Amino acid sequence: MQMWEHSPSPVRVWLEVRLYSRRGKLIFEHRQPVRSFLANWTKAIYGLALKYANTDAIMLTARDGTDHWFPDLYSEGSPIFCMTAPEGNTERGILFGSGTTSPSINDYELESLISHGTGSGQLYYNASDIAYEIESDRGRFIAYRTATNKSGGDVTVSEIGLAFIYRNSSGNWYKVLVLRDVLDTAVVVAPTQSIEGRYVMEFLL
Repeated sequence: MQMWEHSPSPVRVWLEVRLYSRRGKLIFEHRQPVRSFLANWTKAIYGLALKYANTDAIMLTARDGTDHWFPDLYSEGSPIFCMTAPEGNTERGILFGSGTTSPSINDYELESLISHGTGSGQLYYNASDIAYEIESDRGRFIAYRTATNKSGGDVTVSEIGLAFIYRNSSGNWYKVLVLRDVLDTAVVVAPTQSIEGRYVMEFLL
């Protein structure tokens, strides 16, 4: 069933969370509206739309709390709004956390990032990817990732975020969080189970 079936809005954005067994069987699925477009998101879109890639358009707050010009691109071959990430990378893409504080528009990091690994309290992050779909009268942008619990105990995921990286004119790399949501229902990931987070942005004609 469409979440906003009677909504007049041409843009619909939601977060999907799925829990899978060791054999890949779907155990649990949850869907909630996104309430978390952070200030960094609007600023980044503004910076990309303003002029040129090397322009000091606007300041973004990186995940370490420092402010830096954006886009201010290093070179034509440098990442500027990259949300894909390889296995084990928690600099960008979908991120999982254990924080429970409600999002604020000025958030720049998850409250408590769950780190990559196989030790206690960690999740093994698989690659983070994006997709674009066209279906009839709508287009969808999707960012998604799974992470597996390879530790010996339960790991509780209560927040999810989305980050990108860019490289500025000085050659420095910056990680920027643009979405952060606290789950309506926290998900307990038992050993050998996997959790998937999906941000879906749907644009209607």
